Amino acid sequence: MKKISLAIAAMVAALGFTSCNETWDDNPVLATHEGQVKADFLNEPAMQATSVMITRDNGTSNFNLTCSQPDFGYAAAAAYVVQLAITEDFSNFVEIKQRFYNCKEINPVYSDVAAALETVSGVKSEADLPLPYQKVYMRLRAFIPQLEKGTEFISNPVSFDAISADYLAIWVSGVPVNLYVRGDMNGWGAEAGPDAETPGAWQLVTGEAEDSWTIKNITILSTQGFKVADANWGDTNLGAGTEGTVTPGVPLTLSNAGSSGNLNVKEDFHGDLTVTLSEGIYKILLTPAN
Repeated sequence: MKKISLAIAAMVAALGFTSCNETWDDNPVLATHEGQVKADFLNEPAMQATSVMITRDNGTSNFNLTCSQPDFGYAAAAAYVVQLAITEDFSNFVEIKQRFYNCKEINPVYSDVAAALETVSGVKSEADLPLPYQKVYMRLRAFIPQLEKGTEFISNPVSFDAISADYLAIWVSGVPVNLYVRGDMNGWGAEAGPDAETPGAWQLVTGEAEDSWTIKNITILSTQGFKVADANWGDTNLGAGTEGTVTPGVPLTLSNAGSSGNLNVKEDFHGDLTVTLSEGIYKILLTPAN
């Protein structure tokens, strides 16, 4: 009964209501099922024997996969996502988020493949790179976007003989970056740490969330102006936008114009400072230690 109900719901969603004089047998019915059914619908890639080193410079290039649509019961508009592993049994795999809708153009970009490869390979920092050339397996998960559950098919795996990556394509927290709190508290300086893993006193590190940077346990006095900028006052020079006073607990939008004013706090502050970037907009958040 559950499957019959799901088939009826899928029919309505995909094809709309039919007129009263049409019989049910005249209309296609979505073939639903439990779990993820395996089917051989992914073609062997033309680049299978090509050695690929993924770098920052070629990260926007693409791998190309093609397939045949699995049987959903009728000619449905399916979506496909790529899963990547370094063992053929896919005991540990990463699913690339991008969706594809054309069987002839399933083209994951190199940078996404590099990130997935580094994740399944256990990369934690630049010290783990470059990865050795290794055999990489890919397969597809196909489904009807409007329903997904009960329509999923997992393809046969295909392989690429030798793929490597030489740069950190994944987001790793706690890594010092070229971003500093610069102000009256440190003579407007930007001093890096003694090595690539140890931040300087006022140097930010990557946060837990992607596109976030943080510095912990700092003190900013109400008499001190400051900005968040790179070491050369270059591409990143974050200061006051429409307002320069940062209120603890309240995100404040920053300006990345070099001529923007200094930031300040109304009362002496001690705690953590976090900068985030979303859709091209930087924001700052001060979190008190208590």
